[in-house]
Amino acid sequence: MRPGPAKHFDPDEALARARDLFWRNGYDGTGIRELEEVLGIGRKSLYDTFGSKRELYLRAIGQYADTVIGRICGRLDASDGTPFQNLERALDRLARHHGSPDSLGCLLGVAMGQADGGDGELADAVRAPLRRLESAFERTLRRAQKAGEIRDDARPRDVARNLVALTQGMALMGRLDDGAARPRSVARAALDLLRT
Repeated sequence: MRPGPAKHFDPDEALARARDLFWRNGYDGTGIRELEEVLGIGRKSLYDTFGSKRELYLRAIGQYADTVIGRICGRLDASDGTPFQNLERALDRLARHHGSPDSLGCLLGVAMGQADGGDGELADAVRAPLRRLESAFERTLRRAQKAGEIRDDARPRDVARNLVALTQGMALMGRLDDGAARPRSVARAALDLLRT
């Protein structure tokens, strides 16, 4: 079998552009024609490379998980600060980002907001990175507790779940451009509750 013609575009770059478009407009608000324009490719190339709009969306969510969620987890697991400092830095960075006019919120939150309750595949695609983030928060909290940086009676798993919900809330507020003070205040209050 002869290979097809060479692609005249970078599939990874096209995926990143699609991710940003879905992030801004959601799945329902993003049309095929708009994807063609933003990705700079024709419909046939889009379908040949990514399968369908839905497959492209699921891949965009996976790419978001690998990059954005991966960076947050990396900050939490960093060895250049104490566990609590890493938590503070990660939450502060998220609060600053979601307090800026550039914030699109969180692609996972946008996906959750539009998800059909019966769509198990999409639910799994969103649930997996949120669980990854929860695990990173929990690891950091356990290390901080062991180091005496947070209260002994804090329950790391419960607090980690709370922090995932908190960061999703900050992200949703960020889509409304409510200003920088609110997400910083939310992050600061969560950290204050944990301190010894």
